Amino acid sequence: MHSPFIFLPLRTPLCAVAFCCAMGLFAQTLISPAGNSGTVPGGSVSWSVGEPVIGTGTVPGGLVTQGFQQPNTVRVLVNVKTFLQGPFAAGAMSDGLRANGLMPLTEPYTAMGYAFAGGGAETTTQPIIALAGSNAIIDWVLLELRDKNDNTSVLHSRSALLQADGDVGGGGRLLPVVFPVPEDNYFLAIGHRNHLMIMSQSSIALAVTPAVIDLTDGSIATYGTDAQKIVGGSYLLWAGDVTFDGTIKYTGIFNDRDPILLAIGGSVATNTVTGYLPSDVNMDGTGKYTGLGNDRDIILQNIGGVIATNTREEQMP
Repeated sequence: MHSPFIFLPLRTPLCAVAFCCAMGLFAQTLISPAGNSGTVPGGSVSWSVGEPVIGTGTVPGGLVTQGFQQPNTVRVLVNVKTFLQGPFAAGAMSDGLRANGLMPLTEPYTAMGYAFAGGGAETTTQPIIALAGSNAIIDWVLLELRDKNDNTSVLHSRSALLQADGDVGGGGRLLPVVFPVPEDNYFLAIGHRNHLMIMSQSSIALAVTPAVIDLTDGSIATYGTDAQKIVGGSYLLWAGDVTFDGTIKYTGIFNDRDPILLAIGGSVATNTVTGYLPSDVNMDGTGKYTGLGNDRDIILQNIGGVIATNTREEQMP
């Protein structure tokens, strides 16, 4: 019979498993990006933040791994909800990318050149992608926590999964999203690979108790002017930033329309292409330049629909 778990002091280097039989001692520490502690029959168990395993070794009858423990206060949890304009209709988002087998299991932002602060390389699994209904995965989104005293300073950023109902979760689709930072006030920003990023107008108190941040109903003011598109009372991220440069642009150098044409071959405007594409503005899994449900018209509409040289700028500091 094993003796109880041992609870070690916070911030102590931890030996993960020491085990022997009969009257022997059993101690374990689990390594996790979140970090926490809890109870088990006859004892307690704790696990660390941030560091996976920094060393391993063997002991008689068992294995030892070592990591660094952090207290619960060195993490915050956030329940975020947001809508993307591209796949949005009738109060929810369609899951065309998932349904067509196009969702990547690894976040796309590193490959796009985004420099993460602390996070990045988040992954998910095929069983998560396979789920349908209101919890179906729409795509990866980008989350940033910014300094309460300097909203241009990104303290931590990571990617997470967006569901059809607007909920945002980690790679395992577990809610809430975890950030390994101390409890404090932060500006929260959220972006997508072909939509304009938005940020809370004010800093928000974040702690171990999950904060609810609903960016779909106007209850959280956003930075700047017209930062979100409003459709039927729902607040959405503006679609059409195909070049991921913070501007929706229909004509001129580095515009967002030409990549759609190039993606379908560059000459025959009626061609289409299937894939996980930045030019797939409505996110149905098909790049389309003309005809019903094309990706080009959304860009023109979002700059005003009349003057092709207009632009729409991301409302970020």
